[in-house]
Amino acid sequence: MAEAPKAKAFISTTTVKVDAKGRLSVPAVFRNQLLEKGTQEVVAYPNFKLPCLECCDWDRINAMSDATESLDVFSDEVDDITSLIFAQAQALPWDTTGRISLPQHFIAHAGITDTAIISGIGRTFRIWRPEAYHADMAEKLQRARDKGLKLTLAPTLGGGK
Repeated sequence: MAEAPKAKAFISTTTVKVDAKGRLSVPAVFRNQLLEKGTQEVVAYPNFKLPCLECCDWDRINAMSDATESLDVFSDEVDDITSLIFAQAQALPWDTTGRISLPQHFIAHAGITDTAIISGIGRTFRIWRPEAYHADMAEKLQRARDKGLKLTLAPTLGGGK
């Protein structure tokens, strides 16, 4: 029997409680994906375009760091990227119950109080204040409808569907 393919993408959206200490539970399916990569933590940083937190694994952070190597090291673009992503990023290990503790400045950036939405978006997942998430999704849906959004899949190797 063939082994089931390992998930490459974080998918699904769930609502979680946030306690008074800023702890929330990372969905088990997301933790399992990270465990398959050999890590028991998530790397998170404030999204500089949206009022949410961006979360990923070390492979993703390293790939983003590698991508800056082709840019002018002294450019404003590299300074902005490194300051807004890498200087802000923190590794957040989860405890025995699957909870991570969000730093206060992460909570303030996303406006999170007692509830958060965790939304898988492929190679990363985001942590949102519910109202901000719903407003962002409504905006994205309208933009997709207005532009006739489509996604073209690359042909697979081996003739798969």
